[in-house]
Amino acid sequence: MRKRIGAGLAAVAAGLAGLAGGPTPAQDKGTAPKFLYSHDLAVRPGGKKDFGPSTPRVGVEFFQDDATGASVAISQTGAIAVGPAKAPGAKRDVQWKTGLDLAVRKAGEGEFTQKTQGFGVEVFVDHAADRLLYVCQSGAIAFAPLPKDGSDKGPKFHHGLEPKVRTPDQEEFADAKRVGVEVYSDQANGGTIYVTETGGLAAAPAAAPLPEGQKVKPPTPVYGLILKVRKADEPDFSDKTKKVAIEVFEDPNANTLFYLTEKGSVAVVPKPAKYVEGGKNVLWKAAMNLRARKAGEKEFDKAQKYGVEVFQDNRTGNLVFVSETGSIAVLPAAKR
Repeated sequence: MRKRIGAGLAAVAAGLAGLAGGPTPAQDKGTAPKFLYSHDLAVRPGGKKDFGPSTPRVGVEFFQDDATGASVAISQTGAIAVGPAKAPGAKRDVQWKTGLDLAVRKAGEGEFTQKTQGFGVEVFVDHAADRLLYVCQSGAIAFAPLPKDGSDKGPKFHHGLEPKVRTPDQEEFADAKRVGVEVYSDQANGGTIYVTETGGLAAAPAAAPLPEGQKVKPPTPVYGLILKVRKADEPDFSDKTKKVAIEVFEDPNANTLFYLTEKGSVAVVPKPAKYVEGGKNVLWKAAMNLRARKAGEKEFDKAQKYGVEVFQDNRTGNLVFVSETGSIAVLPAAKR
């Protein structure tokens, strides 16, 4: 059985000592991230070809967090994306680049059919950060580098997975829930997209096509995490603090490492050449409260506030960001 790492369930490092008990200095939510800018974006649902007055919109806020060296984006649904901190350029607008219509099978759904659910994803060039911003109709968001060359090709199915994800109370996988995950080559933007049956979204570098006739290999489970995340109005960790269970897998079909929650939030990073020996713990690093306005909402006064915790995954050095909604994002160690 793969070992699970429970942040807050044991004294794993200075940042987590006493985490399940009374207040500690490590629990301070610290200096608030600096607000940078926001976008109000139209996102077509799956199957819709045209934009119109009734097209749903998603509000996204952007912050810079000096404590973690990260740019953090949060959508109006509390979904998060992270990237290396970067001072925004003079231009703060976005340019629509392309739209993706992605079919995603639920776990146990063997074939794609007309009844298979579809998610609409819009891809924008965020000029302020000089990178791509993916926005799903679910509110999930992801960052990616700008492509060197453009293309008018649509997304191409690469492979599908059905990994199991345990709840915080499950030790074994026997009764664990399966989550449907589809992986597409985003040919227009030179990358790879992971999308889950609940609308979770993550972007990764381009993956080589699978050799003709080669069967899809199942993901390789590496380890599991149980991370505590406080609500925005929750000052200290306690035994009532929400726990988010995350499984970490290697995807041999795309040479990636992906983090997946039982609710279908997903984050993808390059697979490490090796894992740190003895790095079996996570270290609490920081926390923040972020406000996210709904599309069309101009003031922050009534905006929803979300709590976000940041942990260092000591097996890889990656920083794992967890929102109180259960959304996750990962900043690779190599990019910090």
